[in-house]
Amino acid sequence: MIFPDWGVQTAENGGEEPPLYTEWAVDWDGGAFALRDGKPYTVTGDEALKIWVRYALHPENVRFLYSAHSAEYGNQLADCMAERAGGDILESLLRREIRETLLVSPYITAVDGFAFTRQGSRLTVCFRVDTVYGNFTSESEVLTA
Repeated sequence: MIFPDWGVQTAENGGEEPPLYTEWAVDWDGGAFALRDGKPYTVTGDEALKIWVRYALHPENVRFLYSAHSAEYGNQLADCMAERAGGDILESLLRREIRETLLVSPYITAVDGFAFTRQGSRLTVCFRVDTVYGNFTSESEVLTA
């Protein structure tokens, strides 16, 4: 969930396998839990991880800011922007920070395929997230000025 306990279970083959990831569904436009028949509901697998990725990369989820979060949760994207680097250097910093932010999850196996799009002071970063369930494309937007 949003504050997950990444506890692991032993798989039949002797390796460690995390339990099926579950997250509350979100109505992003309304800024609240999504409702089904008037009640919040959960999603699992990649759909749940999409929610976790979006929260983890949210500008307000700064690493080390909230004591409710572990030191591994959150991002330091603002620090990348504070470097005042441009072009390839900024893109490299953002790649590294996004990978470090997301790879703390045992459900995420790789983050790659980065593409950057600039529009004024906004920089949109699209990337592929490989998970134990498959893969999906995600994006994050940062302000550069």
